[in-house]
Amino acid sequence: MGGMAEIFKAKTFGHGGFENVVVIKRILAHLSENPSFVKMFMDEAKITALLQNGNIVRIYDFGKIDRNYFIAMECVEGKDVKQVLRKLAERRKLIPREFAVYIAMEAAKGLDYAHKRTTLQGSPLDIVHRDVSPSNILVSYNGEVKVADFGIVKAANCAETTNEGMLKGKFEYMSPEQAGGKDIDRRSDIFSVGIILWEMLTGRRLFKTDSELKTLEKIKSGDFEAPSKMNHTVPPRLDEIVMRALAVDPDDRYADARDLHADLLDFLYPAPPDVTQQSLALYMKDLFTEEVSGERDRMEEGTRLAQAMHETAASLDLEPDWEEGGSARSQPGKAAAEAHQQPTASRMPLVAAIVLLSVVIMIGIGAVAWIYLDQPVKTTPSEMQVQVAAPTTSTIRVKVSPVAGKVYLDGRLYGEQKEVVIAEVTPGAEHTLRVEAEGYQAYEEKMTLDAGSTLPVPVVLTVVPATPPPPSDRKEEPSTGTAVLRVSSSPAGAEVVINGRVVGKTPLDWTGKASERIGLELRASGYQTVKTLVNLPRSGRDSQNYSLQKQGDVQPPPQNVPAVGKLTVTVRGGWGTVYVDGVKKGDAPKTWELPAGNHTIKVVNVDVGLDYSQDVKIEAGKTATISVSGQ
Repeated sequence: MGGMAEIFKAKTFGHGGFENVVVIKRILAHLSENPSFVKMFMDEAKITALLQNGNIVRIYDFGKIDRNYFIAMECVEGKDVKQVLRKLAERRKLIPREFAVYIAMEAAKGLDYAHKRTTLQGSPLDIVHRDVSPSNILVSYNGEVKVADFGIVKAANCAETTNEGMLKGKFEYMSPEQAGGKDIDRRSDIFSVGIILWEMLTGRRLFKTDSELKTLEKIKSGDFEAPSKMNHTVPPRLDEIVMRALAVDPDDRYADARDLHADLLDFLYPAPPDVTQQSLALYMKDLFTEEVSGERDRMEEGTRLAQAMHETAASLDLEPDWEEGGSARSQPGKAAAEAHQQPTASRMPLVAAIVLLSVVIMIGIGAVAWIYLDQPVKTTPSEMQVQVAAPTTSTIRVKVSPVAGKVYLDGRLYGEQKEVVIAEVTPGAEHTLRVEAEGYQAYEEKMTLDAGSTLPVPVVLTVVPATPPPPSDRKEEPSTGTAVLRVSSSPAGAEVVINGRVVGKTPLDWTGKASERIGLELRASGYQTVKTLVNLPRSGRDSQNYSLQKQGDVQPPPQNVPAVGKLTVTVRGGWGTVYVDGVKKGDAPKTWELPAGNHTIKVVNVDVGLDYSQDVKIEAGKTATISVSGQ
């Protein structure tokens, strides 16, 4: 139940076993007599009915039964972004970056369609949503993203009733011009999408304060930082996109949502959107495993109760207002009886009304609908025939990307693949999950599970960083989006393989995407193959020269070289400053070379109260890993 309406989840029943799940939105009874609220409700129905787009929740019907105004709309089986972020906050996790970008990208796509929609005569509707917030961005269990609730929409064909200086919408997701009570256009919605993306990337509230007035002033002042300041894993390009969407001056923002969508799509490249949607679907189903099962059970129980009520329900005596034509009003009883006895094509609207009336009656007494608070269906003792014993174990579902990994729990190997399910896990005790893959940094996390729970753990492994090339004296060229790598070898004529594809022989100039990391191989008959990872420059050219060793040659061991190993520090969901034996090394996540031996490692982030210490033994030629939570 909201401030203006209440929401029901309902199922319609038709001939031949036809069923459909819908959402019924009904204006609150005490507001049905308020003309301004009724007008707003009608405007929402009229505008949304014109928006036939896969990224917008569709409207099926609008009407009035007695004093009850209602809208029947598409039911999105899933959760809104607010619920997703709340669930992740409970687990002290961030939504994977690619999913955050995809959700914002799809929301921008739906809003762009709404912003540019015209009437049937081609006149612009000039729609502005005005209430783009996490609770109005829905993510289905199939990975679809839809914009909902055009309840306070501003459009050309809606009589604007907002008084000057009056604010409509959720304060924490308003644009600066909206917060100041000024005229707004489509760019206001773009600012709101920027807020949501910022919050998904950081797991924090951007404009949350202890008062609404302070929130509005903070929005108008532009007093906020880029998401990378809160989450150091956010790359510079994504920072630029978010901060452009959050520009205080509308003229500095994206001109329309299509431009924002295009930049987010380019950022996700080369991942295809349909593949990202499939991955998001798996993520949502894992994250809300228990909820999906509970919703299915309640729907089946509600269907059973509704069918039982339908079979035993008495006939309805319709009031005159429900009848069609003057004869029905003058002789309601006789006309209604004749209408029931002689159904024709012209009477189908009446039949539909009767069906809707039945649905609303069942909704009113809780038989076929459930408020989205996911309240359990109450059953009588006679209906509870089976008692289920309380669960005593838990399950962990690990999904590894981009390669298969060895999955360990408490030191025991459970499999080496992309998806591993670990059942019969003891609840209440602390467990250590570790995932390893050759060429990638190890992932480690400590966790405690509740009895009967299934914990999805998406693990995205990071490639072990290559040793950076020595600095050169070359002059940087302006960035063009591409970079040139010159590969040479001694002897010349070695076959060059980049990302598994033969591209030529040395010496060779190869053009790739700026800042891209590539896999490079050099092959020559009678010589050992060279394999390495190379980071292309942000712009301009770079050169790499390799001396090939003949097969069978053995390099003499280096003399007087101290034994060294590596330390990798990862901070899940954030960042931290790393100190080794009291000496500051820099910000994590990062890898450092350290002398072999015992060292004391400390990770600090005063902003989130992180102060973690651990003694680590560094072994020569090996990499030790520390993983802490940065939230």
